Amino acid sequence: MTWTESLYKLAAKLTAHKPSLYPTEELDDLTDVKITKLSVDGFEGERRSYALSVKAGLHLFNESLEPSHAISQDIDTPTGSYWHSIMHRMEGDYSNAKYWFRMAGAHPVYDDVAKEAFAYIRQTGLEDIQSAALKQQFEQWLSASGYDPVRFTDLVEYQVTKANDERGEELLKHIQWIEMRKLLRHGYAFSGGERELF
Repeated sequence: MTWTESLYKLAAKLTAHKPSLYPTEELDDLTDVKITKLSVDGFEGERRSYALSVKAGLHLFNESLEPSHAISQDIDTPTGSYWHSIMHRMEGDYSNAKYWFRMAGAHPVYDDVAKEAFAYIRQTGLEDIQSAALKQQFEQWLSASGYDPVRFTDLVEYQVTKANDERGEELLKHIQWIEMRKLLRHGYAFSGGERELF
């Protein structure tokens, strides 16, 4: 099977899933093997780094942190740094995640993430969040002019380490899902993808 055929099947399966903010094990061992076997032979230069970023992202959708980290830490681009950041956020190493978000700089997907994430929160509302402190942090985050992944990481950290708010968890997982899907599409498009990935 070609890169494209295999990739579409994996992406269709994985991107429907909203990964945990703090996964404890991968979703599916066999899917991990399939991602690992996706060959980037034939990709060169910048296109190769984007193809590798797609593999790093698929591993994170499968909640496989170590394989994703092994790939993303060797991609010296803003997109590689972005996946590296998300991986550290998901493992609970929030200060390291924020460092790599700063290394990624003003990534091109931020505007699209902000538009979709802010619209989603405004549509669903924050009323059901039980933690007053978490709700206040959400409101401050929403008042920003654009997507700030460092402040989003602070929200995730507060939820995971202090609030443990059921509704807050749902909202944050959905925003992370939006972020990861946008980043995966970006990597795929710049690897030379010719049609929508999902």
